Amino acid sequence: MPALLLLALLMMGSPAAWAHENAPAVEAPGVGVSEHLGQYLPEDIVLADEQGRALNLRQLIRVPTILVPVYYSCSNACNLLLGVLSQVLPQVGLTPGRDYQVVTFSFDPDETPALARQKHHDFTTALGGKFPPGDWHFLTGDAANIRRLTEAIGFHYQRASDGFQHPLVLVAVSPSGKIIRYLYGGAPLAFDIAMAASEAASDKPGLSVTRALAFCYTYDAKGRRYVFNLMRVAGVGILLALLVFAAFLAAGARKRRRAQTPPPGAGTGHD
Repeated sequence: MPALLLLALLMMGSPAAWAHENAPAVEAPGVGVSEHLGQYLPEDIVLADEQGRALNLRQLIRVPTILVPVYYSCSNACNLLLGVLSQVLPQVGLTPGRDYQVVTFSFDPDETPALARQKHHDFTTALGGKFPPGDWHFLTGDAANIRRLTEAIGFHYQRASDGFQHPLVLVAVSPSGKIIRYLYGGAPLAFDIAMAASEAASDKPGLSVTRALAFCYTYDAKGRRYVFNLMRVAGVGILLALLVFAAFLAAGARKRRRAQTPPPGAGTGHD
């Protein structure tokens, strides 16, 4: 049963949508991730760096890159994710700028390079000099370019009354612009980032097994923590139990029918 549960979780839809500001932690239709493993980012997406200078995203991705979609004005899960990254990036064990880089971008077109610059300063300062600031980019963009990028990576979000509802995910991209791996949740491990960057260097897409873990947890915006979603997991468990029970009944019925069916030639006699 545990193996079946894991399989069911992997086969379910996108991970939970994360509510922000003071909105309840509920899922919204159309919010989640559609994995586009093996597909390429468009070559002409133009965003702005922390100084407001236009740059071509594909030209920026010269090394394995971890894309981090957030919005900078979020006071909850997005900042929590960026704070976790500032803790784990020095532990990755790869050489920034050569083996990988991090590119955070805001999917809110109303946010400015000045805000991106402030966030870049805040979180690179938190690194304590253990990660080169020039290898963690904070970008903004207009609505058209942001939409093209989020659609390319399969990142689906919706504006809410006090912010956005969206998944928490990192996307590993190879130097050729190919989407290689998705890392779900707000607490990525240094090992996961290192593996994703290494796979991006080899240009070979990998399975996103951590989707199952993200499915099991929901971000509680009020408590600012992740909680185990017992109802969701229990629902999957009950569904699996019903499927197994139905399969058992069907197998029993087939066995009884075979036992009641006489073999060919039975009941016939010869003089």
